[in-house]
Amino acid sequence: MKKILLLALFSITLLGCNDPESIAAEEAQLKVEQHPDRTYVGEHNYYTMESSGDIEFANKKDLKIMYQDFPRYFIEKAKEWPKEDLNDASSYDLPRFQFAWANSSSKDEYESGLKIWSMKTDGTDLRLVTDATIDLTEVRNLTRSPNNRYVAWAGSGGHKSVYDLKTGKVSDMHKFTSPLDMLWSEDSRYLYFDGAINSYARWDSETGEISEVDFQFSSFAKITDDTLVSLNVYGVYRLNLKSNKGVLLKSSKSLPREQRKLNVRSISPTGRYAWGSNPSFGFFFDIEKGTVKQMTTDYTPAQILGKDAHFSALDSFAKVRIVDRVGDRVWSWRAFYYGALSGDAILYNGLANNGLWFKEDK
Repeated sequence: MKKILLLALFSITLLGCNDPESIAAEEAQLKVEQHPDRTYVGEHNYYTMESSGDIEFANKKDLKIMYQDFPRYFIEKAKEWPKEDLNDASSYDLPRFQFAWANSSSKDEYESGLKIWSMKTDGTDLRLVTDATIDLTEVRNLTRSPNNRYVAWAGSGGHKSVYDLKTGKVSDMHKFTSPLDMLWSEDSRYLYFDGAINSYARWDSETGEISEVDFQFSSFAKITDDTLVSLNVYGVYRLNLKSNKGVLLKSSKSLPREQRKLNVRSISPTGRYAWGSNPSFGFFFDIEKGTVKQMTTDYTPAQILGKDAHFSALDSFAKVRIVDRVGDRVWSWRAFYYGALSGDAILYNGLANNGLWFKEDK
């Protein structure tokens, strides 16, 4: 009898050793023991915490370089990575960056293809926004609706698509080509875009209908029911949509044309402030007061501008670079170990945490 019991227990032990869940758990534990500096997310992905470092671009001498730990992401399998969830309130307690990234250099067509990602402004909570097929070699423009629900992107040929995070549906507007400007209405119902040269339209997120509009705009703009504030190549244009009367706040009235042209542009989430620059000068617009501050380009550029212009960032995320423009502090870190980024990063959910990009005073 004892022999039979021992044989039964031995058989159960063998079965347990061959159980896939047990094997996976043991492998996961082994990885943790071998690499205590890594935090695994799924079987193939992890991140490490690494310190921010020196700033190459900061020519403004009184900027204080900040050193603190930020996540650095190693993602081989995007399918295992958490997706952005509109119902997860914890993801929206800070403003967020959105960008197009091919997370892996592997031969796998899915993993090496462009996908839309997002993360908080403090570098945490990286999420896969959508892995919907993007049959483009590059993404030239990205935008997010004010309610965070819709993501729109355009490629080099001007082909535009909209992804609905709530339903998972992709609306393709590929027949509209060439220009790339896109702008969401304040209530997130309409996506305004330029369909062709001197041709402007809007897409209705509720009906899917596309109709023409009779005003121009740029991607660096804010629109309400009665006002359009648009940062154009030579200044800020404020248009009353009811009276069709507008006012232009020029970058400069005295500089030569090329030195007042705005090659780099950004606008704050409320539309109160804007930034434009060229190789010679930078221009800081207080749109509410109707003032422009001209400065030399040794001041850190604000390609992404936060609420009240408190924080700004460069829109190239090969290395994340953030400036506290009030506290004269700067952070720089590498968020991604491999993969390829396409186009410029943008800011959305910009009013969260009162527009501050870090939860605590760092």
